[in-house]
Amino acid sequence: MATINYNGMELEEVTEPQIFDPPKKCVVFDSYDEKMSTIRNVVAVLPASFNKCGGILSVITEEKQYWKHCAILPDHPKPRRATNRELSRWLAHGNGEWGISKFGVIDKAEIGWFYDTGYEKQTLQSHLRVRKWSDTEWHEPTVDYLFGGNK
Repeated sequence: MATINYNGMELEEVTEPQIFDPPKKCVVFDSYDEKMSTIRNVVAVLPASFNKCGGILSVITEEKQYWKHCAILPDHPKPRRATNRELSRWLAHGNGEWGISKFGVIDKAEIGWFYDTGYEKQTLQSHLRVRKWSDTEWHEPTVDYLFGGNK
């Protein structure tokens, strides 16, 4: 597989015909010059006989543009959910409160967090939400939200 260097990332070129539903965010290019590439939502990579764009494959974007090559951009990693110990520390320092979301509604807020020893590093459950005292909205309990990127 050919690779392209795009903004310091080494990306794998798509070399097999395929359809993307939903479209995928890709770097598209006609030559291997990084300056001549751009980012588009690609809907399909088809054999070149579909369109005379001069390559082995035809890359088709949502705007119905045709390119010779594309490489799928990686998804941004999701922020890491906090652990039992991290939430406990955050609450003990008086930073906010937590609640369990049931169908998008939080009935009760708590300000302390208890867990069994041995489960310090366990990631918090998916229904748990937190909010800082200065917020009105509930948030996912990510390390970034709780500690502003600083653990």
